[in-house]
Amino acid sequence: MALNDAQFINGVVQLQTDMETKTDRSQAKQEYAEKLLMLIKQYLKSGTVTITGTNAQGAFTGTGTIN
Repeated sequence: MALNDAQFINGVVQLQTDMETKTDRSQAKQEYAEKLLMLIKQYLKSGTVTITGTNAQGAFTGTGTIN
């Protein structure tokens, strides 16, 4: 499954840059966790999954995305 590494890296770097201006450490930790979670979800959803296999009716191939 190919993922969009460049987009993820850019998002994390931007998140770190955004966090540098925060003065309330407790609030910043919560915000960082929420935004990092969002970036990870976007990263995982950026890929396309391809499957192959066989069943009683023969071979099959399928592609899809993670929703």
